[in-house]
Order: sequence, then C-alpha cells, then structure tokens
Amino acid sequence: MVIITPLSDQTREELDTALNDLAQMAQHQIPGCVAASVTVLHDGLASTMAATHERARSVDESQYRRGDGPCLAAMREREVVTVKDYRAEPRWPEVAADSVEIGLRSSLSLPLQAQGEVLGGLNLYGDAVDAFGRAAGQLALNFARQATMTLGYLSQLQAQRAVAAREHEVAEALQRSLLPTLPQVAGITAAARYLVSGGAGQLGGDWYDLFPLPDGAIGVAIGDVMGHDVTAAAAMGQLRSVLRSYAYEGSSPSTVLERLDRLVQGFEMAEVATAIYGRLILDRGSGLFLFCSAGHLPPVVRDPDGTVRRLDRGSHPLIGALAPGEDRRGEAAVSLAPGSLILLYTDGLVETRTRPFDDGIDDVCSALAELDPSATPDQVCDALLEKMLTADPEDDVAVLALRVDL
Repeated sequence: MVIITPLSDQTREELDTALNDLAQMAQHQIPGCVAASVTVLHDGLASTMAATHERARSVDESQYRRGDGPCLAAMREREVVTVKDYRAEPRWPEVAADSVEIGLRSSLSLPLQAQGEVLGGLNLYGDAVDAFGRAAGQLALNFARQATMTLGYLSQLQAQRAVAAREHEVAEALQRSLLPTLPQVAGITAAARYLVSGGAGQLGGDWYDLFPLPDGAIGVAIGDVMGHDVTAAAAMGQLRSVLRSYAYEGSSPSTVLERLDRLVQGFEMAEVATAIYGRLILDRGSGLFLFCSAGHLPPVVRDPDGTVRRLDRGSHPLIGALAPGEDRRGEAAVSLAPGSLILLYTDGLVETRTRPFDDGIDDVCSALAELDPSATPDQVCDALLEKMLTADPEDDVAVLALRVDL
C-alpha cells in the first residue's frame, strides 16, 4: 500500500473539510448507513481523517491497533469487504466484539484506488444486520470514486506545492548570492534586507549596494530591473557590477548613471531599470549625500530630532529610457547631521495592489517618525518590514538603511 506524502497544514485542512463533507453525505444518502468514515494512508500508516460519529472512528481505531479488520483488508486486498453481522464474524473476532459493544452490527468497506495505488478506504457502518443491500453498494461505489478523486487531487496539489516551495527556496538562495554583504565602513552604521515575493521560483531584479571609494567617499546604490525571471536577475548582477566599476573611478552620481545607461542600451543588458546612486561624504561627523535618481522612488531621511522628509529632488528618466543626446541627468544633495538616517528601498516595500506607492511612502515616513530616534539601522529595517508587509509580499523588497554615526 502506498502513499500520500506528509501533508502541509494547508493541504490537511482542505483534505479534512472535503472528506468530512463527503462522509456526511454518504451517511445521509446511503440506505442503512448510520456512521461513515474515511481512512487515509500516510507513508503506509492508516488513520481516520473523517468520521461522522465517534462509533465509526472507534471501530476504525480498533482495526489499526490490531493490524487487521474489514477496512484494512479492503485496502490490502483491493476489494470491497462486507460484514453482514459482527456477532457472527469469524475473521476479526476482537474487532467484531468492539463493534457489537458500541451497537454496530454490519459494515461495508471499499478501497480508494488511483492509478494502481491505494490511497485509503471508505467505511460504512450500520446498526442492523446486513444493513447494506445492492442499492447501498452501488451508491457506496459512487462515493468511493468521489473520495478517490478528492484524495488524488489534493495529493497532486500537495506535490505541486512542495515543488513550488523548493523552487522558491532555490530562487531566493540564488537571488541572495547576487547581493553583497555590507562592509563595515568607518563613520556609518548600515543594514539591509531583501525579501523574495511569494511567486514560486521567481527571480527578481531588486538590488542594493554599499562600498567605500578610494577618495574616502562611500558609494550607496539601490535599483530595480524590470521583470521577474532569470534575465532580470542576471541584468541586476551586471548593473550592480558595472555601477561599482564606474563609481570606483570617482565619477559624479549623474555621470555614473549616464554611463550605465549608455552601456545598458548599447549592449541591451536590460529593457528598463530604476536606480539611485549617491556619494556620501563624511566630514567631522557630518555627512553630505550627493545623489542622482534614474526614476527610482525617493530616499527618505530621518533627522536626529525625529523629523522625517522624503527627497523628491534629483529624479530623472529610467535607465534605458534616456534618448541619445538628451540633457544630462541632474543631481541633488542633502546634509546629514550626526545621527541622521537615510533609507533607500524598492517599490515592493511601499506599493501593493490596494496601496499606491505615494501612500506607501507616506506610511514609511510615519513609521520612521514613530520609531525611537536611537533605533539602529537593523531595528529600523525590521520595524518597517513588519509595519509595511504581509507574510507573503506581492513583490520583491530591498531595503538599505544607513546612519551617520555620532
């Protein structure tokens, strides 16, 4: 006997509901039936997953304890097993005695089979001798077919869910392998988070980066390549590497993004992408963040006194959308006092099917304002994810928070 693999909580709940409904209908519609149950095999072990009455469950369990009985025989022999009178039943005397003691005199057990595999059994019990005639037997076969279809469908669904969960794990591991481990950089404390959306096996184009530059500045970047597939993930890895190379030369943020744009369009590395690149310059504990945005969502700054502001300046066309010969991208700058925190994020944090990104950004600002000003970047990231997201995000999420040390 074969069978259904260990069930997830979701599949078990669905199976319980479906089989209980079926058992109830069998009891009410099959003549002579006063109690019905459905046995299911998990890794070869029989258990009752649905029962209309405790008497049915009691007789089932009597069979499981003793390792034999009409239900187990029906599954083992793959044929219908009838007990006309438990008082005169010689095959399973102990099970028969238990049945008579609780007022059950007859039973009908049918195997549930699909594609040569036994999935379980349908058990019908009567309180009269020879309760199940020909008409009852025909109806019972119909119910057994329904139960088999239910078990087969949910077993297949369980397998599909297991594959999807594995694909999701692989996608998340691959995605994380493309993202950097944040370095420890003097003068700032930083933290980042990345969450994969609930879509099974999806790879996304969200990314972030933080790195010290040869001239003493700190490179800060975040971006999002359009798409959720291997192409988007590969383009994300390429863009991050190319941006680092241009940034390492000491170029201004706008120049870095312009050169990145030309490369993307010249080599067709991606269709379109958003990005922010900035240079954080520290001087005696204070900071100046000079940045350029290629269509990305605005950074948010929390000042040491708890004031929160969004930096809507410095936004220009997306990477891949700037026509040759168009005006250069511009830049914006913001001063950061000691203890200031700057937050970069992708749209998965703020936008959902029911929440426009502007409302989401307002919610992020409110959440930041409510946090203790002494909250670390790690604590800020965790608090924002808890506040803004459900357990199953609709889109990938990247968050990068850094604080100018006091």
